[in-house]
Amino acid sequence: KMKEVSKSIERKQERERRRKMTINRTASFLILTTSTAVAFVNHPKIQLVRSPKRFSRTSLNAVDVVSTANLVGTTIDGFYHAQPYAAAFITCSTKATVADLVVQAKTKEVEGKSETIDDAIDLQRTLAFCLYGGFYQGCAQEYLFSNLFPSIFGNSHSFMTVVKEVFADNLLISPFVCLPSAYLAKAAVDSKQNLMCGLQRYMDDVMDKGLLNRYWTLWIPVQFLTFGFVPDHLRVPFVAFVSFFWLLILSSISASSAPRRE
Repeated sequence: KMKEVSKSIERKQERERRRKMTINRTASFLILTTSTAVAFVNHPKIQLVRSPKRFSRTSLNAVDVVSTANLVGTTIDGFYHAQPYAAAFITCSTKATVADLVVQAKTKEVEGKSETIDDAIDLQRTLAFCLYGGFYQGCAQEYLFSNLFPSIFGNSHSFMTVVKEVFADNLLISPFVCLPSAYLAKAAVDSKQNLMCGLQRYMDDVMDKGLLNRYWTLWIPVQFLTFGFVPDHLRVPFVAFVSFFWLLILSSISASSAPRRE
């Protein structure tokens, strides 16, 4: 009984250490992001369009806040216009990384595992989702949405054009490119797997866990909004926002299928 009590106390202490570690990493990420944003807004080229009087620290008011928000929004919008692939990669790789870390932290908390802090986060899995997010969900989808689809279906936002784009994306691109690439990316950085294992896991999740049904339930309605209403240069960040929640689902499915084969 004493051993059981001792192990229980150790598990609780380990979970607390992992929780603090996750909080510290999240705080570091937020500090880095905030510092980057502040440095970007304070860039000399941006300061040329700022009013010194309006942005004085003593006279900041609601108008200043709105003006600053408009300036930041315009700057971000211009960045997505001028550097679409860089913006897509940064947005989607960051989103994918954060989503997977959230899932890992939640999964280990629920399971009550007692790994050491060094093993608390599966960095290989996180790297896989980071690369998947940056290269496929970022750069590849930027090419699909901004170049390939317009060349095939035209630039019209008519209902029939949107329907063609939605079903091309969900019935052709997603089951044969989008989803398999996520499993291949994870298999490529996992020393315990090869690419065929990644494809087999994808097929198992499709057949046994209804992966495609979950995908279509979310993404068919979302893609009608994407192709029908969202400005062309903001389609990738819009999809990235929604896919944060999709990656929580996909990452959870991937994690739950791992123990059966490892």
